Amino acid sequence: MALHPRHRLYDQALASLFNGDAAATNPLIIVQPRHEQDVVAAVQQARQDGLPLMVRSGGHSRFCAADGALVLDLSAHFSAIELDGDRVRVQGGVGMGTLLRTLAPHRRMVPVGTHATPGFGLLLMGGIGHLSRSLGLTLDNIVALRGVRADGTPFVLEEHGQDAKAWMWLRGAAPFLAVVTEATLHTHERRPLEVSRSLHALDWLQGHLRDAEALPRSCSCSFVLGVLPDSDQPALLRYSVAVVGSNGATSSAADSAQVWCEQVMGLENLPDFNMPRHDGSLPEEPMVDPDRRRRLRSWIHAISVEAGQSEALATILRSAIQRAPNRLCRIDLQQLGGAVCDRPMRSSSYRGRKAAWSIVISGLWHPDQIANAESVRQWSDDLFDALAPISCHVYLAERHPDTNRYGRQLQLAYGDDLEHLRELKRQWDPDQILPSLDASTATEMSQ
Repeated sequence: MALHPRHRLYDQALASLFNGDAAATNPLIIVQPRHEQDVVAAVQQARQDGLPLMVRSGGHSRFCAADGALVLDLSAHFSAIELDGDRVRVQGGVGMGTLLRTLAPHRRMVPVGTHATPGFGLLLMGGIGHLSRSLGLTLDNIVALRGVRADGTPFVLEEHGQDAKAWMWLRGAAPFLAVVTEATLHTHERRPLEVSRSLHALDWLQGHLRDAEALPRSCSCSFVLGVLPDSDQPALLRYSVAVVGSNGATSSAADSAQVWCEQVMGLENLPDFNMPRHDGSLPEEPMVDPDRRRRLRSWIHAISVEAGQSEALATILRSAIQRAPNRLCRIDLQQLGGAVCDRPMRSSSYRGRKAAWSIVISGLWHPDQIANAESVRQWSDDLFDALAPISCHVYLAERHPDTNRYGRQLQLAYGDDLEHLRELKRQWDPDQILPSLDASTATEMSQ
């Protein structure tokens, strides 16, 4: 189905996007394919008409729609999930939260990110979550991929298949090269999890970072720096997860009287990875504005650092959150290491395997606050610039190609292999309809 701006379902398709920046755009056409042949036809249409091609999966990315683009909406019909033994075949319109809920009755799970809303963008670019240290990244669990190259050629790739180069690059750089319509993943036994949440003063961040880096891989310790729903001052949330019975130390909160521990079954039942109230309760999600142009806007960076830099990291992050331009801004630290480091660096094109922390800088504002928008972007950019000298990787699920930082982002993401990726892109995407790897480009699109 093709939705033009006057089609009755056009606004509905855009309003269903999670990301406010994407929801506010005005694509030239939205294509909702039912079969792989429809995807091939949409890719060829974008090539023929010279249109940027945007791919919508979970709708979490700010780049899944854009003004004047052809949006390929996989969420409408590419929604099949089929479990076969310890493997699951997932179509490209499935969100990670939906995948977990579907696997739950079968007592299986896959390691996904810290939020339920992302789709294939997370799966194909990395997938850092609460069980990454024990089970690897989401992309480490991919065993087969199916899709359409940006030149219109369908492909099927399998682990240990003949095209090792394409297999490596698609897991970590797929949105630059192809539309992935299906993935097969290795699943794991769904286990009970122990989660500990605690609130702390910002001054304790350095010590908690140092302690977390000494934890066994069976435990993951993540943090949020932000303002509590019932406070005006920023604080530190420590969020630890371990498989029950794994000897993972989830509680280390001697400096806090506010500690909440519980056991849940499966990743999908973990408490939201958000700042709680002082009593540990989580506020209800705010009502989504029915006007798609009035959703929250964002300016996000994701940058990684290696272990052993807790003093410098804590100093930079404490200062930044205290200068945040509004209470919506936050900084997340997601712990890496363990199983992520075990994989050879060239097992995929994800190059952040030496990192201990993936830091997500989230600048948010309401579209009515035009003056606030510039200060939020500047805050997020300044923090990225402060962290860049001690960083080892950039997670390109969040990227800003229309800025002078894009060249540095690309280099940190792919290092010496960037030119090899660009060469493969010239072969697979000769008309440059998918996201650009040119640091001078002024437009962007992503899965």
